[in-house]
Amino acid sequence: MNEDVKKLWSQRDRVTRVMTKDGTFRAALIHNPKTVRTAQERHGLDPVGSLILARMITGASLLASYLKGEERVILTAEGDGLIRTVCAEAMQIGEVRGFISQNKAPVEGRDTPLGKGLLRVQRVVYGEYEPVTGIVELRRGDITSDLSYYLTQSEQIPSAFVIDVAYDSDDLIRQSVGLLVQAMPGAKDVDIFSVYDAVDYLGRMTEYTDNGYTPEQILRQIMPSDIDVVASAPVDFFCRCSKDRYKSALLTLGLAEIVGMQQDDHREMVCQFCSERYTLSDEDFDQMIAALQAQSN
Repeated sequence: MNEDVKKLWSQRDRVTRVMTKDGTFRAALIHNPKTVRTAQERHGLDPVGSLILARMITGASLLASYLKGEERVILTAEGDGLIRTVCAEAMQIGEVRGFISQNKAPVEGRDTPLGKGLLRVQRVVYGEYEPVTGIVELRRGDITSDLSYYLTQSEQIPSAFVIDVAYDSDDLIRQSVGLLVQAMPGAKDVDIFSVYDAVDYLGRMTEYTDNGYTPEQILRQIMPSDIDVVASAPVDFFCRCSKDRYKSALLTLGLAEIVGMQQDDHREMVCQFCSERYTLSDEDFDQMIAALQAQSN
């Protein structure tokens, strides 16, 4: 791998996809510390919450890397433990965002933050009117194992996920790496089990990036045969929210609701995905009220 690619790997979050030369295995590896740390800081998360969200964001980005253009993946896990909901939305073009919320009354005795619940995987793809959706029960509640289980059981694709996150002394994310390996039609059972063994004995992936390994160098230790790099693309935490988008959404509430919001001084809106705050001015309310009045005439 040339020096320019090594520089990109070290300076910007990226996802790299490879395929074995015989076409029997494919893999995607993501290095996204900036992305998941941005999510942690925007939402003000503690280590537990930030770890769960980082895993979900990383998993969504890996799955989205196999889509096209602005097609996207939406992952949602809902449980009865400390964490009520964790959601991430990622596009193939590299945009990803996500949020997490806690249960007000979590069930006691759960051995994972999510407890018992469901994992929903949605793909919004070209040519499909509705998202392609699959749902499985949470088996371990650690996101990583649940995504592997979903792909293997619901989509009948033998898959292995590895997501590793490391923290600094201030409990802020300093390193994050994710891996998805999938067997394609024609893969031999002996090679599939060889890949599983290689993943099991890989160790902490964050240590590889700390030591300067490139994506290709890491993947060559896992894949059962020689590989070709198919693509390498940047990944960023990015949300398309804006005040205008919120105003458009508020118009669906109707005139009476908008007038009531202004009278009650309900002016602040917070984006669930990125925690960006927007404050509605009297001019904003006047514009919305005028637009609704014009529609009714």
